[in-house]
Amino acid sequence: MIVKMKKVLLFMPNSAGDLEADLQVLGQLGVLHVTPFQPPKNESIDRVAEQIGQLNKAMSILESYDDEQDSEASFDELTDYSTTENGEFVLVEKIMEAEKLCVELEKSLLKLTSDKEWYSKWGNIQLDDIEQLKLKGVWLKLYLLTNKELKQVAGRDNIQVVGKLGDLNQVVLMAEEADEQLDFSEVALPQTQLDELDELLRNTNKQQEDSKQLLLQLHAQKSVLQNALDEKIQHLDLQNFQYGGFDIEKRVGCWKGFIPEDTVLELVETAEKRDWGYVIQEPDQDDMDDVPTLIRSKGWTSRIQPVMDFMGLVPGYEEMDVSKVFMLFFTFFAGILVGDAGYGLIFLVITFLVHRKQKFVKKVEFSLMYTLSTSIMFWGILTGTYFGAEAIAEFPVLSSLKINQLASFGGDAIFIQKFMFLIGAVHLTVGHLQTAWKYNNSVKAISELGWVAIVWGLYLIVNQMVLGFPSPEIMVWLFAGGGLLVALFSNPGSSFVKGVISSIGGLPLSVINGFSDIISYIRLYAVGLSTVLMALSFNEMAIGDGISTIASGIGAVVILILGHTLNMILAAMAVLVHGVRLNMLEYSGHAGVEFSGSEYHPFRLKSNKLK
Repeated sequence: MIVKMKKVLLFMPNSAGDLEADLQVLGQLGVLHVTPFQPPKNESIDRVAEQIGQLNKAMSILESYDDEQDSEASFDELTDYSTTENGEFVLVEKIMEAEKLCVELEKSLLKLTSDKEWYSKWGNIQLDDIEQLKLKGVWLKLYLLTNKELKQVAGRDNIQVVGKLGDLNQVVLMAEEADEQLDFSEVALPQTQLDELDELLRNTNKQQEDSKQLLLQLHAQKSVLQNALDEKIQHLDLQNFQYGGFDIEKRVGCWKGFIPEDTVLELVETAEKRDWGYVIQEPDQDDMDDVPTLIRSKGWTSRIQPVMDFMGLVPGYEEMDVSKVFMLFFTFFAGILVGDAGYGLIFLVITFLVHRKQKFVKKVEFSLMYTLSTSIMFWGILTGTYFGAEAIAEFPVLSSLKINQLASFGGDAIFIQKFMFLIGAVHLTVGHLQTAWKYNNSVKAISELGWVAIVWGLYLIVNQMVLGFPSPEIMVWLFAGGGLLVALFSNPGSSFVKGVISSIGGLPLSVINGFSDIISYIRLYAVGLSTVLMALSFNEMAIGDGISTIASGIGAVVILILGHTLNMILAAMAVLVHGVRLNMLEYSGHAGVEFSGSEYHPFRLKSNKLK
């Protein structure tokens, strides 16, 4: 549910010592979401932000060595930067220098390796001799030409073919002018003499290895950077908070923000102890764009949160929390979109193995994956789909669990499509009923009931136009009654007539959008069917002609593994795309949820230790 918020104005003494102590207390309390009076701006903020960027960059360099073992290379014992003044930034400088040297040496190695490969193709050419020829007015230029290109320059006295590289001819142009060239791409000369290459490669490799070993040793002091990073982030939060308020005659600081309703008492008690001034009140309509959204989900509803976070979906403060409906239908959609019990079992096993590796820590992500995998297995059992193999579905036990009309093999396609439209109508109806409940003290609730009638009228007309089912007489009454309720009660206000006219004006387009929304649910059938057909195709490719030799058996296994892996990846992407879309667009549009909110981020400090 979306937690109720209170608006707060907070006043603190502006003396330096008292203010820092007060902000520490407030930060440790961690309940006030601050809305700055003006964008925080100060040189110290920019400086700390720059330091955080440097620390993050150094941390990311060391993190690339997390999986490597410490080396026993012979270096002098490194300084303990945790006891050195500004040691974290001395450490950052060391890391940056070592990483820069590694990058430069890597480029040198690539160039030296390329030069060595050049000599293997063109022979031991002395670069000094080429320079001497230039002094005598002869410039040697090298080309790789096809036979067709070679014919274009054949017959010239200053061109010589010196060898072949595959289908290409090695051609030398002996030019008398520096800018003379052929109309083809020239092969660049190496920059290092052949007899120097091996020694340079050895030295460069040694330098690169030494630099990497230094970084591995510096990696042991990564905690120094992490501690400094935590402190700097706290500094930044503190300064952003401080400069987001304003001074009253340079004696009192004032800040505004929002706190959850159930933390008001805690803030008041702290304010009384610290002699802070405060004003706590209900947010007014002008504040609604600033009020953050805090969602507290319990039980199975919380499992959908990773998807909401990944998509950046935050409902506005005055909107509804749609987590329960989102989770319920997303789980159902995942089962239909993948719809293969074999795939579901694999997803379940992979989730279990990864969860086991994490020592069975309690994470919402694992709960979500267990739920989705089970849904996929359940729908696959109902439709008799196991790795796209019809023969498996005919096993006696599995066959008895199958619903024949929903079956992927031999099922009733018209019935399945009608069922998908039914799911759509139910989904959209839930959205309108939720909105009606939200406005239960307003006549707008009646208009939402009118929309429920229209949705079911649209369901009937979709069945008629797409599937050929005759529409019952009630369809006309659903449209007429629903349209009347929407026209009369959608826009209550001071002028009844203007509200009715406005509602009637927008009604036709809304009905058309509703029609297309119900049609959209056919994607569940189409994508689920494509998953089955792709699995069937890979099975046919692998074992359609039988397996008669060891080679054909190995090939069949490779095709099955690669093909079904690809199909599972595509199916998982389909869940993310189509499963989220039907909730985020079709359902949320009918529920009046625009996800226009900003997430609740309270001012929070972890410790008192600040530099």
